[in-house]
Amino acid sequence: MSQSALDLNSLFGAALQAVQSHRQEINDLDGYNGNHGDNMVENLRMITDALQAKQAQPPAEALQYAGQKLQSQGRGGTSQYYARGLNQAAEQLQGHESLDDNDVMSLVQSLLGAIPSQGHPQQPQQLRASGSVLEQVLGLGGQQQPQPGQADDGLDVGDVLGALLPAGLAFLQAHQSGADTASAVGQALMGALMGGRVNPLQAGTPRAAAGSLVAQSMLRALAGRR
Repeated sequence: MSQSALDLNSLFGAALQAVQSHRQEINDLDGYNGNHGDNMVENLRMITDALQAKQAQPPAEALQYAGQKLQSQGRGGTSQYYARGLNQAAEQLQGHESLDDNDVMSLVQSLLGAIPSQGHPQQPQQLRASGSVLEQVLGLGGQQQPQPGQADDGLDVGDVLGALLPAGLAFLQAHQSGADTASAVGQALMGALMGGRVNPLQAGTPRAAAGSLVAQSMLRALAGRR
């Protein structure tokens, strides 16, 4: 069990290092309080500390504990969305004694899918209308805007096909080859974030920039352990 916790620590440790290295650029994107990068560094540090405290537990229990800590002690409104993403990932990993590649991809998708790309916690409708960071990463290259009347029940095949190349093409190819939607989205994320086609710091919003860095660093850490 300790190996699974170590994997989580390495993933979030990589995310902490990446965001810490670019905290000022993320702060500069934050026209509201100017401290999103600072908050993200503290929140990721809190997550890694929580995971370390539960290193002997299965991944789901460690993630749930980290989500609880973040929910009660996190800095900034975005911490609540990361807490929700951690809890969703914990639910999906129930019964897993260790992490495999698919589990890591599921974790990344849960985190990015739980974070609205912009808006304030007091304005849930505006948050949903802005789209999730996951959606924005998949369509970053074209700066695609949400379409009027677009469904807000999460990504489906139509959502991802609406993203511009290369992420949309990677999704289409994976889906046509028989991959389920979650796996195809994961492959599209790998292509966008690992292929140098997406620059997280050009995401336009501090949430999207920080979230993209978190995802990119986790995917790189995963690739480095294969």
